[in-house]
Amino acid sequence: TTPYATETALTLETQVANRRLDLLEPPDGATLALQGEVARLDMLERYLSALASRPVTLAGQGRLALDLEVREAALYRGEADVEASALEVAYAEFTAQGDGALHIERSPGSPAHARLTLSDASLTHQSRLLLTEAEITLDATSPVETATLDDARARLEWRGARLPDIRALAPYLNAALPRPQALTLLGGQARSHGTLVLAEQRLDGEIALAGERWVTRLPGADNARTLTSDVALTLKVAGASLDGRTFDLGGSRLRWQTASDADPSERLESILALREGHFERRGDDTRARFDVAGVVQRLGFLNAFLPAGHGVALSGGGELFAQGAFAQGELQAPTRLRVNANALEARFLDYVASGRGELSAELTSADDASLSLAIPRFTLRRESDARAALEGRHLALATETDQFRAARAAPLPAYFTTRVELPIVEVPDLALYADYLPATDGLRLLGGEASLESAWHLAGLRAEGDITLRAFGAELTLLDQHLRGDIELHLALAEGDLETRRFRANDSYVSLENVFRLESGGAQDAGWWVRLAMPEAELTWSEPIRLDSRVRLSMRDTGLLARLFLSRARENGWLGRLLEVHDVEGEAALKMRGERIELSDLALTGGSLQLLSDITLEASKVSGALYARLGALGIGAELIEGEAHLRLLQPRRWFDRWRQAQRQPRP
Repeated sequence: TTPYATETALTLETQVANRRLDLLEPPDGATLALQGEVARLDMLERYLSALASRPVTLAGQGRLALDLEVREAALYRGEADVEASALEVAYAEFTAQGDGALHIERSPGSPAHARLTLSDASLTHQSRLLLTEAEITLDATSPVETATLDDARARLEWRGARLPDIRALAPYLNAALPRPQALTLLGGQARSHGTLVLAEQRLDGEIALAGERWVTRLPGADNARTLTSDVALTLKVAGASLDGRTFDLGGSRLRWQTASDADPSERLESILALREGHFERRGDDTRARFDVAGVVQRLGFLNAFLPAGHGVALSGGGELFAQGAFAQGELQAPTRLRVNANALEARFLDYVASGRGELSAELTSADDASLSLAIPRFTLRRESDARAALEGRHLALATETDQFRAARAAPLPAYFTTRVELPIVEVPDLALYADYLPATDGLRLLGGEASLESAWHLAGLRAEGDITLRAFGAELTLLDQHLRGDIELHLALAEGDLETRRFRANDSYVSLENVFRLESGGAQDAGWWVRLAMPEAELTWSEPIRLDSRVRLSMRDTGLLARLFLSRARENGWLGRLLEVHDVEGEAALKMRGERIELSDLALTGGSLQLLSDITLEASKVSGALYARLGALGIGAELIEGEAHLRLLQPRRWFDRWRQAQRQPRP
């Protein structure tokens, strides 16, 4: 009921032999000329759909001019022009719109050639706007005798196109990459140009995409990072089937420039080349083989596969090499990745190690995966810590899982086992570790060089580890005395809970060797030593450390302790010698809380000596008392504001009453 064309002019001319009417034969040739205003381009749909494997829909209006010649019932020569101010073409869920012009011609004895141009055009796929402002040109050649497009040759070219929102690319990116997605597109625009050539039912060509200030997010449960980047992507398309089931992107390149975290004016550039990239689609499944090489500056994309509960995360960049395959969104074994990093950062627990090293990852079966890194020389610091970093050698970190498919969806700590080895760490100033001790003037680390070695094993949210600290010539203050000596601390941590950072620390120990007091007159009490073994202990890893432990003590003699407590013993050599008993052993209960250190139920024996004491060091205050019996001589002492007050009258009875009064609940 609605006309297809209006204001048309038709001229049809043919020739036949001049015979009697009853002897006339049908003409075998004619010329036709048609001009008019096309109101409904859908008039051509039935003819185009007969040639295509899927329905073609047309919309719009314009002007049509047709001139053709038929000889011997076959097209001999023809030319057609369509100009449409609002042309819309839809095919296979793609829709193109714009100002269009179509020119078709066939010269005698030659294939038909068509040229379609669209200006200020847009391209939509499945209701997603992909391109706007595009200049699109399609050149196609096909034998006139062909009933389908199977033998057609075509060249599609577009330039000056704009992608208004990169989020429209997400479905294609997610479908073509394994899960979890290594990158989330949040916003940005791009410009595009490209060329695709159709020949022998396959596509070849190149697609270029360039954008500024793309906002993307790298994955990570606790450390997801939002980046603003400039991107240039060149896709080399080879041997793509028309139904999209197979395509090869080998030779494609990606250049990615991102602002540096440390210096926003600095641009970090990553370049990736897809040396092999064969893709095959089977329904909703995409299978691929890939071989990637390049330089990356953002290794954070690997964090999606790492256990957040272990605090394991990577950053930095270097030369990257990856080979493997994926199917149904999952990586297939064997898949391997290696990074030679110039600036690698590895986070584990609360620490950050950085340096030049090598990172490797491997998927050996559907559920067995591992990642390891080695940094020959590294610096080590705590996160958000302004103190100077420590220097170390031969860091090794390895994390592995035998439930990779489950971890791929959610990298829960329960799926992973992580091992960290720090065999050599140099501590230039022992005062760096002062924050691990309660903030009290009774015990303070002043300095000294030290070395540290540590090894950790993290399985799920359980942890165990060994830490050994050795310091030579370390200086510290105990009560009001300045000491120097060698320190060895060994923590044997087991049954740890990573959420509470609470460990069983049985069989840990602290030893001080070659200790002497530093006084204006020179060193005193040289060669003194003491060892504190902790057969039972619970430790909470924090700053400062919280510790509850039973302690076994052994020391060379009691002389230094006596001189620490009693100024008279320091001033009178005979009293110091009198209170000096060798080969002393004993036990005590040790508690460390915040700014408080408590040493209670201390009982020391050696020869004819018995010593009982409770000591508390809290902030700038030192308090406590002791009872000592040496043969028939007994003495008591109470520390009040750091000063020792002797109790000579019934010292044991006085000490028992003092201890009982201290332990009574306070109102």
